[in-house]
Amino acid sequence: MAHDDDNEYGWKADQLRAPGGMEMYTDQIKGIFRDHRDDFRALANDLQGELRFNPPAGDNGLQAGYHAWKTARLLHQMEGHAQAIITLATKLRATHHAVYVELPKRRAQKAETKALEKAEQGAQAARSAGNVNDLVRRMVEHAGQDAAGQDGQDGQSGSPAVPAQPAHPPVFDMFKTGTGQ
Repeated sequence: MAHDDDNEYGWKADQLRAPGGMEMYTDQIKGIFRDHRDDFRALANDLQGELRFNPPAGDNGLQAGYHAWKTARLLHQMEGHAQAIITLATKLRATHHAVYVELPKRRAQKAETKALEKAEQGAQAARSAGNVNDLVRRMVEHAGQDAAGQDGQDGQSGSPAVPAQPAHPPVFDMFKTGTGQ
């Protein structure tokens, strides 16, 4: 059997993918099968009544009711199947909407949120690095001021001169490599 994109009603997959296509299709299917469902129900009820009052020859009242029910039961099953198609058409529409309309929106929103979070993390890292650089600069300046003010000329006679502070603040001591420093 050859694959044909056309079906009996002329719908094609690309038409279903078009904006509003799935909604139109499912509305059409539900309309068709609602009519069939209602026809099956009405026909089953009408047939069951007719057969009950016009039983086959030799049926008593109980047998006539059973045979009428047995025959109309198949029309009631057809009614149930038509209702199942209506329900499935509703599910098809909802699934299509959830997967092909809402999911891409949620993914785009998630990607945007993730990009904003990443940008915020980068900005926070830059702020932290700037704060560390500012702290180190102030420590170096402070160490330089302490060294300039402690040259032995602080106005007290007889006090020994305090050795000058090292050129780097103590925070750099943790980076010593153990090579004689």
